[in-house]
Amino acid sequence: MNRFGFIGSSGIIKKDKLFGAGLLVVKDVGDMVDKLAKNCQPAYSAVKTNKDKVVTALLKAGKQDEVIRILSGSKRFEMKFDNVRPTTELYYKRMIDIFLSDADNRFSAMIIDKEEPGFDESFIDDAWEAYTGYSASLVVREMRNLVADSLCLVVDEITKPHNKPLSLEDTFLSKLRTKISREQNLKFDNIFGALSIESHSNVLMQLTDVLLGAVMYDFKKKCGSVSSEMERKKEGLVDKVRNSLGVDTLAHDFTKHPPVYFSVFEAKWQTKKNNAQ
Repeated sequence: MNRFGFIGSSGIIKKDKLFGAGLLVVKDVGDMVDKLAKNCQPAYSAVKTNKDKVVTALLKAGKQDEVIRILSGSKRFEMKFDNVRPTTELYYKRMIDIFLSDADNRFSAMIIDKEEPGFDESFIDDAWEAYTGYSASLVVREMRNLVADSLCLVVDEITKPHNKPLSLEDTFLSKLRTKISREQNLKFDNIFGALSIESHSNVLMQLTDVLLGAVMYDFKKKCGSVSSEMERKKEGLVDKVRNSLGVDTLAHDFTKHPPVYFSVFEAKWQTKKNNAQ
């Protein structure tokens, strides 16, 4: 069976305590894209209507500088976890329902806590290598559960450093080849392609971001780093994910199946040796 895997990340690996990598695996890409795109349209309309109201009110109040600031800071519309607000929460919850509606859909998240005993800080000196290495480890873990399937991998685009000779795709595939070679039951030939894209261009990449964001939220909440404002904006959506999976929190190692395969694990380290590397 051919499947597509969408890979995203959350956190700044050199700066933040927590970093996450997420992998969404989909068989019926066309059906999922169609459903998510239809859900995106009213969400975009709601955001645009709200922004128009704010701009109109500011213009009436003579606050042109504030209007310029808002309009100059406008970006392409994306349904990402950072953008969840109570006014659009309904549409994000529908994204979760769409994900759960197909039993062939799968999601895995790997969480890296840099304060965990044994974590090798030197490994993240090169963010490019760390990102591709962690992502490759996550894919290999998923392949162990899908040994008869082939995967085309879609990676969230990141800026390539000038000193790197290979593209993001080739760097990622090189790491996958090395890791797969250590596995008795896996074949590199089961990877039939890799492509990097910008998240604003693809609703499945945005779904990956939303699912990973929900997991990261609970890990941050566990660490006491969720502000009251963040909780006001995000708690309703994350609670939807928790209730759908029948768990009290997403911040622990677990695997649920059904309604879909959903797995979360926190990377553990040996002294001076990084298992995920």
